[in-house]
Amino acid sequence: MNTRTRNALLRGLRCLSERGFAILTGRWHALRHFTASPENIGDIVKAALVLTHFEYKRIA
Repeated sequence: MNTRTRNALLRGLRCLSERGFAILTGRWHALRHFTASPENIGDIVKAALVLTHFEYKRIA
């Protein structure tokens, strides 16, 4: 795999993660101004992600 191919793959993954984070912070306004330890914020973001998936009917 050359550098150009690798960069294209990384761009695609970064685009998906940035879009996902934009959806989460847009939907869950509390995530914008939340201060907690990295251990605690991870659990909160996971819960918000599950609720968002449920809302967008990605899980039943």
